Amino acid sequence: MRFRRRDGFSLVELFVVIVVIGVLVGLAIPRFRNFRRKFYITTMTSDLQNLALSEEAYWSEWSRYSEDLRALDFTPSSDVKVTVVSADSTGWSATASHGADDARCAMFYGTAPEVPPATVKNIIGCTR
Repeated sequence: MRFRRRDGFSLVELFVVIVVIGVLVGLAIPRFRNFRRKFYITTMTSDLQNLALSEEAYWSEWSRYSEDLRALDFTPSSDVKVTVVSADSTGWSATASHGADDARCAMFYGTAPEVPPATVKNIIGCTR
């Protein structure tokens, strides 16, 4: 009896390949989530830095800080909500959150009260 050569893969070989792909995907998904969270935090940090510039420009003209984002001519990034918690002639504080993540960033300047997670004046603090 002669054996003829068969082209293709056996079921065992296909199963091994599927298991290997599954393990690789299982390793990649947590890293992807981490990269995405870092992107959200970077976006919120950038928005708070831009808000600080807008607040300083407003203070240069009016000698006080503003809680009104429209008066500051400030528009946050897509899906980012920026809230000015307090603002007066001596300082301001603000928070930022992203609609797709539960991380939160905050910043305070001058004599404004500390806003968690920011604990140091002029330094943006974020929850991880």
